This record gives sequence, structure tokens and C-alpha cells, in this order.
Amino acid sequence: MTTLHRASLLALALTAALGTQAHAVERSWSYTYNSLGLVETADGPRTDVNDVTTYTYDAQGRLTQVTNALGHITQLSNFDTYGNPQTVIDANNVTTTLTYTPQGWLDSVTTAGSTTSFDHDAIGQITKVTRGDGSWLEYTWNDARRLTKITNNLNESVEYGYDTMGNRKSQTLRDASNSLTQQQTWVYDELGRLMRAIGSEGQTQSYGYDLNDNPNRSTTPKQHSTISGYDALNRLVSSTDPRNGVTILNYDAQDNLTKVTDPRSVVTEYKYDGLGNLKQLISKDSGTTTYTHDDAGNVLSKTDARGVVTTYSYDALNRLKTKQYPANPALNVQYHYDMTADGNHGIGRLTAVQDASGVLGYHYDARGNLLEQIRSVDVAGNDTYDSLEYGYDNANQLTRIGYPGGFAVEYQRNAAGQVSEVDIVIGNQQPAAFATGLSYMPFGPLKSLTWANGLTLSRSYDEDYRLRQQSVGPWQATYGYDANSNIESLQSGLFGDLQYNYDELDRLTKEEQADLRKEYGYDAVGNRTRKTTTSLDNGQAQNSTTSTLTYASDSNRLTQIDDQPVISDAAGNLTQDRANRELEYDAQGRLSKVKIGGNVVGEYRYNALGQRTHKITELSVVTFLYGPDGQLLGQTRYNSAGTKLISQYYLWLDSMPIGGLTLHFNPNGSVAGSTAFYLHADHLNTPRLATNQNGQEVWRWKSDAFGDGFAISQSNSGLDEINLRFPGQYYDSETGLHYNYFRDYDP
Repeated sequence: MTTLHRASLLALALTAALGTQAHAVERSWSYTYNSLGLVETADGPRTDVNDVTTYTYDAQGRLTQVTNALGHITQLSNFDTYGNPQTVIDANNVTTTLTYTPQGWLDSVTTAGSTTSFDHDAIGQITKVTRGDGSWLEYTWNDARRLTKITNNLNESVEYGYDTMGNRKSQTLRDASNSLTQQQTWVYDELGRLMRAIGSEGQTQSYGYDLNDNPNRSTTPKQHSTISGYDALNRLVSSTDPRNGVTILNYDAQDNLTKVTDPRSVVTEYKYDGLGNLKQLISKDSGTTTYTHDDAGNVLSKTDARGVVTTYSYDALNRLKTKQYPANPALNVQYHYDMTADGNHGIGRLTAVQDASGVLGYHYDARGNLLEQIRSVDVAGNDTYDSLEYGYDNANQLTRIGYPGGFAVEYQRNAAGQVSEVDIVIGNQQPAAFATGLSYMPFGPLKSLTWANGLTLSRSYDEDYRLRQQSVGPWQATYGYDANSNIESLQSGLFGDLQYNYDELDRLTKEEQADLRKEYGYDAVGNRTRKTTTSLDNGQAQNSTTSTLTYASDSNRLTQIDDQPVISDAAGNLTQDRANRELEYDAQGRLSKVKIGGNVVGEYRYNALGQRTHKITELSVVTFLYGPDGQLLGQTRYNSAGTKLISQYYLWLDSMPIGGLTLHFNPNGSVAGSTAFYLHADHLNTPRLATNQNGQEVWRWKSDAFGDGFAISQSNSGLDEINLRFPGQYYDSETGLHYNYFRDYDP
């Protein structure tokens, strides 16, 4: 048996290098070997669990079985003459079949009826990959074995050019008619270092290097340079921005980052043990946070600047099992893995999470795709259950989402696997088109679609794939960019013409439209310090108001807005940011309650994934439903007695909301009626307009660049509030804040 001890030999060296006694920590792994010298067991560093992995071999020394610390077994068998396994059975008893060419190259992989196949040329380079849905990519190589072209089965292509040293110097994308749609070029020096990256309009990002080949200068197309400095060990030690703001970085003898000094001279420190585990984070912004670790380096406890303690436990595979809050056990979280009831292929996967908000359960198919997500939440003392069901094609691409309320969304795909149509299915009815005619730029973004109400989205791009023009029915928007690709002009049929200016750090300094100008100032680290709003009449300034934000001299904590003090807790959470708005936080540091004028206007709960699950106000309770990628799929509003009133579900195309369905309920919980709506987003995929079945506007949101603005909606639209804002944001009218996953935003 061989035992490896880490840190025992480092202790003396660290003591000398650091000038202090190195932490007496040790982490060891133990291994046993068979007569052929192959590893038979690997015993991990933990002593509180049996963290041993076992390896089994056949007489020829081929690996036939791996058994992990929880007894999950993966089997390999049916070896070819090259020793490649042709059959692999995982811990869920799912068989993957692999075939090989006579040369021993991988030919195909089949799992649960889905086959991916590979074609090769005479020297083994992959020339084609065909997925389970029949879509494919072809690869072309030159005589120097460099990839020169990728073609999909829509006959769209990506072409690559190279210099004589083999550096990729160009990339061009072409559509099926061979028309150029995107291009980029790169220039290198004689040492093969990237010197310039050039866009389609000649905009150039340039780079410089020191004598050790460290990149020490980056210059934007607008000729604003960031300078980087390195020490003798080639570690980044300073960064000077285009406004001469300097960030300084310090390291210890183990190359751990120990201190960061920002351009305002605010210092953040990091302290480690001898194994590089972070033991303490000392921040002027968030206070001091301390950590303890187990023998494997997993965090066992965290104590924040408020004195709130969080403890963690892990299974033998070092997966998080529990998260506990000793001072508030109601927030404790349990994570469950490997559940296999009802055909769940859950071994090796998260299968349930139990926390203060309720329970989340996950059911997987044989290929590891999520088939069902089951959720329970408490409403007025009663558990309510919702489920989301998912379907996939043979390429593991999403084809269906079954929503609560008895309807589903189906995604039809083209030959290349792209979504070409979105249908909605209510009950046992036939699918009805929700969005059709979806088309895309080659290997790029969405180009067009038509909603079921007759409105058509059309987008055009330049050869950098920057959105230049967008139309939704009669509404058009045209975008202009500066050399750094910041939007400098927007001509909008919805919101008028706007102009934008930026500083050397690409921070917005001015936005102006016909009757209004807003100007912004920042400190050296990007904290907004000033906002000046000026009304205009024929371009001439009229009334002007300025709001000033002040920060602590030794931190980045906001201390004052105009003449109103701002109060923070020890961890940096804002507890009072207006004269009459108070904010409270739970042990997780999440906003849990807001008071205005001393009255509670909103209470909030979250699940273990950080998603907000409840919003409780005086008149209602709203619960939220999320998909596996974190997108908000729905919200349900109940009255204070727990009677369901209305559910509003959202439909997404990747990261763009395209509409939804609102369900109204009878007092007995049955569906009284439904209303479809269609969402129309801007270049950020922020919804700006909603229309009804007749193509008429029922909601719009106009805001400044930071999201300050009010939505206008039709009172008789049949919709609940549309609170989606910038990507990831949800507006709360009761507080004026935007829930933004792990933070709350006030524009």
C-alpha cells in the first residue's frame, strides 16, 4: 500500500517562506495495487466516511468494473482487439454500446435508443458527426491536419484560414447560398502571439506582451488601454484601467491570492491554511467571513460578519447532503441523491431537495434527461403540488414541457435541430401554433418568427452578428454601435430616438431623447455617484435635478443618497435605503421582509437553489415556478385564505420570452378560462411589449438604460401583472425593487 501525505513536507518550507507557523493540516490518499501495478483501491482523505473507490480488472489488465464509495457500480465489457470496451453498464443499469472501426477509432455510441455516429478520414480525423435526430456536422481538414470548414445539414458553413505558423487568422460564416454572414480576422506576431483581433468593420482590439509573453496591454478599438503588470513568477500583480485606476493583487508563497486593493484603495484580504483552503475573507464591504473544512477540503462551516453560522455535511462522494442554520433550523436544507423509485434513473444525480419552501423532486430518463420536476409549496398552511414534465428527441433536445394547469408546449425542430415552431396543447386538444417560421443566422442568433396573432419578428445583423434592425409588426427599432460595440443610437418606433455616450471604461455617461437627458457619474470602481436628469425643449435644457450617491471612504458601501442616510448591517446588506423603507434579511442573507413607513408590504421565501418561491403581501400570496435552467415558467396568485385566483405561465425560446398563457380559476379550483398573450423582446431579450390574440398592444415597458421606468398595461387584458424586466429580473410593485436571483436591484 502506498500513502501520500500532502502538506507534511510543505510545513517547514511554508514556515520559512511565510515567516509564520504553517497550519498543521494534512490531507492523505491511500492506494493499493495489484500484481500488474494497476490501482485496485483509492482511499480518500476523509475519516468520517468510507470514501474508497475500487477498480477491478480482467486477466489482460483491462478495467472491467469501478465501484464508488457508495457502492455504485459501472461495468465495462466486450472488449475489442484494441482493448476498447464495447459495452458499458452504468450504476442505473443503463447500457451504452460503443462500436469501433477496424483501426480502433470510435464509430458510434448508443444509449437508450439514441445513437451518435462518427465518420473518419484515412488518418483518423473526424469528418462527420451524426446525432440521434439525424442532424449532422461535417468537418474538412487540410493537408496539415488543420480544421478548415464545418458544414451543417442546412448547408451552412464556418470556414477557417491559417497563417504559415498554423495560427487561425480568419473565420467566416456563410449561409446555404454561400453568402457571407459573419467574419473575423486575427493577426499574430512572429512568436505566434495574438496582436490584433479585427471585426467586420475594421474595429481592432490590440494586445501587447512583456518579455515573458504575459499579456500586458489590451487596447480597445477606441484606443483605450488596460495595462497589466506581473511579478517575477508571472503572477498578475497590477491592472491599470484607461482612467488610471489601479488594482493591486498580492499572493502568498503558494500562489494563493491574499489581498486585492481596488482603485479606491479599498482592501479585501484572503487567508488560507496550508492546503490552500480559504479560512477567512476580510472585506470592508461584506465584513469578515470565516470557514472551516473537512479532510477533503469541503466547507464544514461558514460564519458571516453578522455572526450567522451555516454548517454543511457531505456524503462519501463529497456531495452536499445538508445545509443547516443552528440559530434558525426552519431554514435547514436536505439534499437527496440516487433515488430510483418509479423507474427513476437517479443514481449519481440530485433527486430531491427539501427546504423551508417545500420539496423539489427530480425524475430522470435513461439518458440522464430530466423527465419530471415535482414541487410542493406551502400556501396558507396547506401543501400545494405542481409538476413540470419534459420530453426530448433522440439528440436529447427539448421537445415538450408539460405545465401545471393541463397544458403543454411543444417544440418542433428543423433538420439541424433548431426550434422551427412552438405549439401549445391545451388538454386533449390538437396542438395549436404559438410561433411559426423560426429561422436563424448560420450558427448564430434568431432571425425571424411569426406569432399566432399574425405579428412577425424580423431581425437583421451586421457581419459581427450585432443586431442592427428589428421589427415586430408595425414597430421598428434600429441600432447603431460605436467601435467598442456599445449601442450609441436607438431609433425606436415604440420609445423614440435615443443617443448614448460612454466613458473610457465603456460605462454609460449619457442617454438622451427628444425631451429628456440623463447623465451619470461614477467613481474609480464603477459605483454610480451621480444622476442628473434634464428636461429638454427643442434640444434646449429646461429643468434639471441631480441625485448624488455617497460611499464610505474605506469601503464600497453606500452611505447616503442625497441627504438621506443609508444603513447597512455587518455583512453589507442594506437595511434602510430610504427615509421610510426598511429591509430585513434571513440567515441566508436573502431579503425576507420589507417595511415602508413601518408597515410590512412584502415577505419573501426562497428555496435551496436561491430561487424565490413565495411573495406574501397583505392581499395575496404569489408562488413561483422555475424550470431546470432557472427560468421563471410561472406564477400563481392566491388570496390570503389560500384560494387560487390566477396563474400566469411563460413560454421561452432559449433565453427569450415569447409569450404565455394566463389561467383564471373558479372558487373550487377549476379553470374558469384562459388568455394567451405574446411577448416581444428587445436586443437584450427584455420584454418591452405584449400583445393579445388580435395583435393589439396590452402592455409595454419603457425604461432608461438602468431599468428605471413604469409599465403601462390594459386593465381589461385578462392578464396578471407582467413583471419580467431585464433578463433574470422580476419587478415587485409593493417595494419598487427588482428580484434578481441572488440580489435585489433598485435602478
